[in-house]
Amino acid sequence: MTDQPTNDDPFAIRPSAPVPTPEPDGGGWSMPSAASSPPPELPEIADPEMAEPELAKPVGAPPTTRHLAALLAGIGVAVAGGVAWGLVAKWTGREFGFLAWGVGILTGVVCVWVGGKKKTFALQVIAIATAALGVLVGKYLAYAFIVHGGGYEFGIPPAILSTDMLHLFRSNLRTVFGLLDILWFGSAVVSAGLIARPEWPEVDPPLEQAPPAEEPRLDEYGVPLQETYHQTYRQPVHHSRNPIDRVARRLPQPWRTIVDWAVTIAGAIAIVLLIKAVVVNPYRIPSSSMEPTLHCARPAQDCEARFSDRVLANRFIYRFRDPKRGEIVVFKTPDAAKIKCGAGGTFVKRIIGLPGDKLQVRVIRGNGYVFINGRQLNEPYIQAIRRTQASQYPPGGGVFAVPKDNYFMMGDNRSASCDSRFWGTVPRGNIIGKVFLTYWPPNRLSFR
Repeated sequence: MTDQPTNDDPFAIRPSAPVPTPEPDGGGWSMPSAASSPPPELPEIADPEMAEPELAKPVGAPPTTRHLAALLAGIGVAVAGGVAWGLVAKWTGREFGFLAWGVGILTGVVCVWVGGKKKTFALQVIAIATAALGVLVGKYLAYAFIVHGGGYEFGIPPAILSTDMLHLFRSNLRTVFGLLDILWFGSAVVSAGLIARPEWPEVDPPLEQAPPAEEPRLDEYGVPLQETYHQTYRQPVHHSRNPIDRVARRLPQPWRTIVDWAVTIAGAIAIVLLIKAVVVNPYRIPSSSMEPTLHCARPAQDCEARFSDRVLANRFIYRFRDPKRGEIVVFKTPDAAKIKCGAGGTFVKRIIGLPGDKLQVRVIRGNGYVFINGRQLNEPYIQAIRRTQASQYPPGGGVFAVPKDNYFMMGDNRSASCDSRFWGTVPRGNIIGKVFLTYWPPNRLSFR
């Protein structure tokens, strides 16, 4: 009886019996020995699980932000933009507020470009601060150049980059920064901040769970109907009707946000400009011709206040009715005003004579009084001291007949007002609007 393996495992590997081989000399058969035969070579098994795992590739360092470089670049661009703005004001004699917005956008773009790919809160603060610096530099230089161009009434103006000019600028900040100037300043700062807005990590929104499937409807044989059985849930797709959204959604996320905010700010500015052109417009009182009703800022001659009054003019009211006597209006002066007064443009005066009136100024005991159609005009808004040094009008005596569709304008400070007595009447088409509100300074807030 031969020995059998005792392993009960049917899949156990059992040694195979040696195969007899013939002797080479024909002497019979012999069994091969284990020492004489090399072990068979086993084929390699391509098992992915048995392969050595590949080492993970090293991940590059996260992008960094060069704050110091962004700060230096932002300051340089802000100063350069402010200088360019000031030179434009010098060459044209006017300040263009939209240049402030351009300075803000330029500083924001340069700060982000120099600072690196990663936007941080510190980079946003740098962009906002440098944008504000650029606007201040531009306003200062524009003010200094305008003062040197003839806007200084007390001798030789101080040097542009001097402490005296800086002190003069600081003392007139509320005059330099009007309502529209503040709007442009805010637009510049907001634009720079939006361009450098930090990029927060995006969080995937939670998956919406589909509503529970309804029981399929069955036919008369109890078989589910095909249209119900294969019905699937689809998330509704919302399509925006806004043309800006349709165009911007093709852009990458940072530029999409910039375009969105740029369009929003441009739309707000367009609305403000439309309101200024059609509804109301702010004005600053630069001279003492309307004292004490409207103040101008010291140290100008005859001015009583520290800050100039700022008023709002209703630009559409005279589309529905005619101007009335005694109303304070803003108007464009005739060409003769620049010759007689040395300045022209936009004036603020009070309507004294209406079309068809017979007007004259009589001097009584050294004071001037207005007579309309032979009757003295009651003017409680004029102080007695401001009637002095008056001369009769017309100069040769008699009366002046106000032409049709023309108005006779005079300032409340009769002794220091260059008005219709010197350069004639104002056509109806030159009247811009009626002054109805003094909004600055706050202690002068009043309706008229």
